[in-house]
Amino acid sequence: MSLTNIKLKGQNEGFTIVELLIVVVVIAILAAITIVSYNGITNRANQSAAKETASTVQKKAELFNSDTSNNRYPLTTAELSNSSSNSWYVPTTSFATSNGAVGATNGSKNVQLLICGTGSPANVSAITASTIVGARVAYWDFGATNGTPSLQYMDDGTVSGTGIACFAPTS
Repeated sequence: MSLTNIKLKGQNEGFTIVELLIVVVVIAILAAITIVSYNGITNRANQSAAKETASTVQKKAELFNSDTSNNRYPLTTAELSNSSSNSWYVPTTSFATSNGAVGATNGSKNVQLLICGTGSPANVSAITASTIVGARVAYWDFGATNGTPSLQYMDDGTVSGTGIACFAPTS
C-alpha cells in the first residue's frame, strides 16, 4: 500500500453538507413534536391538580356544614384550617386562597371559596351565618381549548336563584 492510496481513501469518506442538513432538520422536527407533547401533558396535570384541590375544599366545606355545631357553610377558608382535629380540616399548604378573583396567577393550588347567601345582600358583610345557603369553590381549568385557563366552579348547597348572591370572603 502506498502513501497516495491512503490519501485518496481518506478524501472520499465523510458526510456532505446536504446529509448533515437533513439530520439537523430531522432532529428539529422530533424536538418540536416533543415540546408540543410536553405542553399538553403539563396542562392536563395542572388541570387535574386544580380540580382535585377544588374538590378537596368543596368536600371539606360540605363536612363543615354537616357538623351540628356549625350547621352552615364556612365564612372563610381559614375556618377550614383552624384545627387539625376536625374532620373538615384542610392544611393551608394544600391550597392558596385570594379575595376578589381566584388570583393573579392561575396556579393549580389556587382556589377561592365564595359564600352564597339569601336576601340579596349588597356585599359579603351583609351575609350572616343564618343567611348562608351555599358555597362555591372557584378554580382554574387548564384544559381550555383556546389555550387560556378559564375559571370553573364546584357548588355546595344553593348558589343561584332569586335573592341569592355569592361573594368572596373578606378575610
